[in-house]
Amino acid sequence: MRKTIIALLLILVAILSGCETGTDIDAVNEDGSPIWTTEVPQSNRYLYGVGRAKLANSINSENAAESAARADLARKIQTSIHEAQSSYTADSTGAVAEAYERITVETVNITMRNVVVEQNWTAPDGMVWALVSFRMKDLDDLYELAANDYLNQVEARKAETERNLVDLLAALSEVEDENASLIASEGEAIAKEIIDQCDEVLGSVDATALASLIAAVYDSAE
Repeated sequence: MRKTIIALLLILVAILSGCETGTDIDAVNEDGSPIWTTEVPQSNRYLYGVGRAKLANSINSENAAESAARADLARKIQTSIHEAQSSYTADSTGAVAEAYERITVETVNITMRNVVVEQNWTAPDGMVWALVSFRMKDLDDLYELAANDYLNQVEARKAETERNLVDLLAALSEVEDENASLIASEGEAIAKEIIDQCDEVLGSVDATALASLIAAVYDSAE
């Protein structure tokens, strides 16, 4: 019975291992260097970033290499989000286009907190290499988190603008000044522009739908 259980577990491990395809990051080149120093890792589950640096000492070199690897990964994640968004946001302009870009940037910022340093390697010449990774399946959740947070900020800005306008008009109503009506009109125009932009963003940006698009891109790769 024990042999049967072990055999079944081995089969299960083999099946699960087979679910992921791409570069074996533990493989090495003929000179003993990690495969990822010459071949950018490809995977249907992870995005990878590679960086290198050679500074005055090994600690600084390692930190700089990891920073470079994170920057490389951030660019790839940003590109991935833009590609997933492309059909949904193609005609967006003005405040809506800015909203999508802000959400993308914030998603990348959140994502960087979830990056894993996979490996470090020091070449014979002192060059330090770093490999970092991010699990793609988490990207849609982080995007939705960033999008909802941004939409909440837009809601708050709209509400604040409406309150400020009410306060302004109330204050001007008590002022006996020939310019009061002009100031009120200008204030209403500025507030309306801000409120209209907020409404446009709130009516156009669907966090759940966009997160689903991102998820679909990665689901199709598995």
